[in-house]
Amino acid sequence: MFSKRKTPYIEQMEHSECGLACMAMILNYYNYKITLTEIREQFGTGKKGTSFSNLVDISGFYNLDAKVYKVDNLNQQLISYPSIVFWENKHYVVLEKVSKDNKKFKVIDPAHGKTIISNKEFYEKYSGYLMMFSLNSNFTPREKVSKANFLWSHITKQKKVLSFVLLTSFILQGFGVFIPKVTQWITDNVILRSQTNYINAIGFIVLTIYIIYQVFYILRGYLIARLQTLIDSSLMSAFISKLFNLPYSFFETRTSGDLIYRANSNTFIRQILSSRVIALVIDSSLVIGYAAMMFFIKWELLLIVLVLSMLILTSMLLSTKLIRNLASKNVVIQTKTQSYLTESIQGICDVKVLGAEKNIFKNWSSLFNQQLMVSQKQSFITSTLESFGLGIQFITPLFLLWIGSSMVISGSMTLGELLAFSTLAVSFIVPIVSMGTTYSQLLLLGSYMQRLQDVMDSKGEHVNAEEIQDFKGHIELKDVSFKYDYFGKNVLNSISLTITPGEKLAIVGASGSGKSSLVKLLLGLNLPTEGSLRYDGKDIKNISIKSVRNNIGAVLQETRLFHGNILDNIELLNEDKSLKKVIEVAKIANIHDDILKQPMGYYTMISEGGSNFSGGQRQRLLLARALIKRPKVLILDEATSALDNISEEIIKNNLENLKCTQVIIAHRLSTVVNADRILVMNEGSIIESGTHEQLINNKGYYYNLYYLEREKNNEEVSV
Repeated sequence: MFSKRKTPYIEQMEHSECGLACMAMILNYYNYKITLTEIREQFGTGKKGTSFSNLVDISGFYNLDAKVYKVDNLNQQLISYPSIVFWENKHYVVLEKVSKDNKKFKVIDPAHGKTIISNKEFYEKYSGYLMMFSLNSNFTPREKVSKANFLWSHITKQKKVLSFVLLTSFILQGFGVFIPKVTQWITDNVILRSQTNYINAIGFIVLTIYIIYQVFYILRGYLIARLQTLIDSSLMSAFISKLFNLPYSFFETRTSGDLIYRANSNTFIRQILSSRVIALVIDSSLVIGYAAMMFFIKWELLLIVLVLSMLILTSMLLSTKLIRNLASKNVVIQTKTQSYLTESIQGICDVKVLGAEKNIFKNWSSLFNQQLMVSQKQSFITSTLESFGLGIQFITPLFLLWIGSSMVISGSMTLGELLAFSTLAVSFIVPIVSMGTTYSQLLLLGSYMQRLQDVMDSKGEHVNAEEIQDFKGHIELKDVSFKYDYFGKNVLNSISLTITPGEKLAIVGASGSGKSSLVKLLLGLNLPTEGSLRYDGKDIKNISIKSVRNNIGAVLQETRLFHGNILDNIELLNEDKSLKKVIEVAKIANIHDDILKQPMGYYTMISEGGSNFSGGQRQRLLLARALIKRPKVLILDEATSALDNISEEIIKNNLENLKCTQVIIAHRLSTVVNADRILVMNEGSIIESGTHEQLINNKGYYYNLYYLEREKNNEEVSV
């Protein structure tokens, strides 16, 4: 029905990168081996998605010709496959193939995986636009870039413990080989010959075997627990360390629920690594060992056992595709469910205010029920496969007894040999069934690892680059432009600016003018798209941005308090712990008296996000935190917007005495009139610069903003 050439499935990792994931699938289909991470780092991920025009440009970048067509009814002869189609007017999927009778459509959804749908279902979702591809003369295939296996590196770190686990496992499994031979000897030499004088010795041997087996089993349990702990520590440390060293832009396009789910998947991964992978090694060895022993006892019966085993393996292989798809869907829907729940809990205030509890629960319930249905289907398929193997394992002794009885009667084998062979056959099938279970779990492991690998492959910040010693706070921007993604519009345009040590610089402008974007550049949260940004004469691309941030205190609109006491929140991550210094900065931030009024003073607990404090108190606590490390540069983005005029004036006067560079963003222009210099921004550009008096005298944009604010305040007063 469909052609044999396959398009690889590549899962989207962000909510708005379905287009990039589809492009990655198309390129890999044409043997240009590339990862989604590589495309994302080249072109970025627009927060609002990717257009067909963007996809055409991406195709051209890789020398792949692409054209977009408006096609209502797909004609089998005129369409080239695979193509990208616009789905439900909000999503991109890959159309891999259409059956010759035009009744079945093979679709690869980057969010859900491969599926075959009917003609009716396809046209219900198809938006009428598709994108077709062809190779141009400059297209060159690319081999897969080999990378160090993230998972394997953490396994090999624990060689010593892993070796002991394997050794104890082999010893334990050796009992499975030893006991059938003991059974054969007892049957043929004791029971059939009525050698009663051996009965007590046999009892002693059985007790000894039990004690030795129990000791090694407990030892292996300890070693596996130790191995799990070591892998947990190694895997999570590497993942979390990498996660926190990724640029701020990485977190802007991902939900916290998704990232938390990825981190938590470590538990499942280490269980597979510490048990199923080891079991696979042991099972493979046992299969060979048991087969060899059965061959020497009766090779004719071995052929029967091999046929039964082949039935188990065949059923496992035939269900591979189904298990893989279900495993991927399970991970995807679990991620969506947890992300939605996390977001809903974080926004519980809005949920309550809007009275949306019922709708939130309904939406979560829908996602959770989808998760349950996929999990149920996956569990049923897995258990059915296991039951098939267990059923064969269950009936094998009787089946062999039936076949072997005639051989015993004819004298071609002894009763002891038949019993020993039967025991070996059951032992042979056990690892076969175990390998099937391991195989299905390894398929699920791939889905989890893909999400961890997405983090590990992402490019981090320059944390190990040259550190700035004795930071002065001289910052220079030269022709700096910035946009959030490759195809986006510039939010900052050709900014040239020099901030001298000790200067008090104010940045004003209407909402959306680029003030906060400029501040995030100064902090290195985002990097310039064009131009250069230098700290004390050194380009940001060549230095450790962490060493710069260690000398900058900042209160941004996104800054928040953490769950913990007031003291810990203020001296957060400050190595030089001192209550005296905390009190000192609390007084500068005008929050000391408020803290003393709390039930436990500086040890009063702050709820998550600081919801048990007022907006003004939260801002002053955050300001105290920014001041605790005696920053050379202080950046305040609307840091006093929730304060009354009196509190704001007190803080302003306190900050005047600080010997540090200050960059202040404020909507209330009355708070920045005493700044050494005021920058006026509009549509991403600096349109005016000067002191308050100079800008007023110019009677330009700032003049209009200032007097508009004064008129508004007068109106408020008159009311």
